[in-house]
Amino acid sequence: MAFNSSIADDVLKHSDIVKVIGSYLTLVKQGKNYKAVCPFHDDTNPSLTISPEKQFFKCFVCGTGGNVFTFVQKYEHVSFWEAVKKVADICDYHPQGLENISRPAVVDQKKEALLKCLYDLTLYYQLYLNTPEGKAGLDYFESRNLDASLRNKYKLGYAPKDGKATVDFLLKKKHSIVTIEDTGVLKTISAGNYRDMNEGRVIFPICDIDGNVIGFSARRLINDDTAKYMNTGETYLFHKTSNLYNIHIAKDAAKIKGYIYVCEGFMDVYALGKIGIDAAVAIMGTALTVEHIRILKSLNVEVRLCLDGDLPGQKAMMKIAKDFAKNGLKFRVVDNQGSDRDPDEILNQDGKEALESYLNRLVDHNDFALNYYLRSNPLKTNEEKKTLIKEFLPVLLRINSQIELDNYLRKLEKITGYDVESIRDLLKRTQRSVQSGEGITRNVFKTFHPEREALQKLVTAERELLYQMSQNKSAVSFYEDKIGGFYDDIYRQIAMFMVEYAETHEDMDVNGVIVLVENSDLENKDEIIDDLTSLMVETHPQKCDGELLDNLLGTINDEKNRITDEDILADSLKGKSELEQARIIAEFRKRKMAKK
Repeated sequence: MAFNSSIADDVLKHSDIVKVIGSYLTLVKQGKNYKAVCPFHDDTNPSLTISPEKQFFKCFVCGTGGNVFTFVQKYEHVSFWEAVKKVADICDYHPQGLENISRPAVVDQKKEALLKCLYDLTLYYQLYLNTPEGKAGLDYFESRNLDASLRNKYKLGYAPKDGKATVDFLLKKKHSIVTIEDTGVLKTISAGNYRDMNEGRVIFPICDIDGNVIGFSARRLINDDTAKYMNTGETYLFHKTSNLYNIHIAKDAAKIKGYIYVCEGFMDVYALGKIGIDAAVAIMGTALTVEHIRILKSLNVEVRLCLDGDLPGQKAMMKIAKDFAKNGLKFRVVDNQGSDRDPDEILNQDGKEALESYLNRLVDHNDFALNYYLRSNPLKTNEEKKTLIKEFLPVLLRINSQIELDNYLRKLEKITGYDVESIRDLLKRTQRSVQSGEGITRNVFKTFHPEREALQKLVTAERELLYQMSQNKSAVSFYEDKIGGFYDDIYRQIAMFMVEYAETHEDMDVNGVIVLVENSDLENKDEIIDDLTSLMVETHPQKCDGELLDNLLGTINDEKNRITDEDILADSLKGKSELEQARIIAEFRKRKMAKK
């Protein structure tokens, strides 16, 4: 049946643009319209507007716009009639004749030639694996417990050491040298002299979502100075940022299982395949991209993130989990519980049941994040710790179970060192702010200083000296000579401005210091000014003299001795330029030597 525009019009009439775009993106209602992060440019703030009334979308940054069909075409990279069918599926409307719609196929001659060449080359590699020379590759695969059925399933092979023989084979199969070069496997030795860049390596073919081989990853078999893996570069067919290894097998299995595992490498995919889980893909050592996320989201199943348990793997999972959450994917994370083994190692060392148990140890994004922070302890400064608390406030607000809430609070206490009651008090104030309609505003956090509560004597002494500095240049000189830097982040920044002001003025004036702060490019200058003005309205009856300053110095030194020098240094370096950091480190070492 030829393409029928009336059918497309009928589908358009029965479609809902909010439902369609909402199946791809996370939408936020804003008045009569909806907003979303635009997928057609590098968007950080939601700039895509969707109008349910007019049934169109428009990005006011990159200019992209249109109706439901336009969106699906651009997002899915499909033809118009394929977009019509996808919209009909999403909106569950199937008019008579829709399935029979077809268009004359537009044949991509270059693509067809490349796919045929890669098909022949893959078959050649597979056959060569079973030759006498290929035995080295066969031995490698068998050492990784990849039997004949798995080798055939994943089309594994071996590239002969004579790379010229591979090129000659393809030429005999009537593939032009241009086509062979365009596959990405050719290297030029000299004019007219070509070789296979994969020569002497075992071959892992990489397929597109339809199962066509579009590239290769080739692993060396001997330890030499060459790269362990050589991957096909960017070609007409192969784009690493938009391909997931094993997606052609995993996509159908995922729809049956209702989930898909995202792993780190080929061997992890094979490990899951060995125990009957074909719904697994690998990201092939690259960062997860917007296109990868689009592919996973289009499957409409739960994504299970399962990267290596070592620190790089866990850091990557933290980043990917945030990207998944931002893009509205349904996902959970495999909890490695502190182990750095990957699925392949678990299967080989402990067997099928151990791997199954590991893969079913699933936690949500928030639990994974807390466990990550507990195990890796990456938070060094008070600002980082308070940022984590702020990030988790919306999560804590959604918890209805007191037991679950207490569990989260105890974990946050262990991670940050902040007392549970301080966090609970912040949560209560946040609840009141949300209930009053203000939402979670900056004002909620103004008085949240749990690190000061834990170091009350030190903070009180620093605050008193800071006040004296605001009134007397002699106190400023005392600070420069004897203290050199406060432990508290905000106090240290205020002191920096006071020192700067004292260098160019005869008398101290708080309003003049505030002008310096206001004209700085610090992101937290509002917080600094808030603290500085609070300091001025407090009562400070003590007279600034040598005895008071010496007493404050004694208290500050005593309390600082309770904290490690490394803690103080880490806080001091936060947010500083490289030059300033070098100065602080030099001063730190100087003071440390003086103590000995």
